[in-house]
Amino acid sequence: MLPENTLLFERLVNVLTEEAPGIRLCFNTTPEDTVEALRRWIKE
Repeated sequence: MLPENTLLFERLVNVLTEEAPGIRLCFNTTPEDTVEALRRWIKE
């Protein structure tokens, strides 16, 4: 995470949540835990 990108990130998240109610954002820490991040929010 780059501190200089914080404002851009906030704006992006806010636009997404306003334009797509119910959207879920998933964050991973490594490529290996991407599926785990998705599973936290996406149900079968």
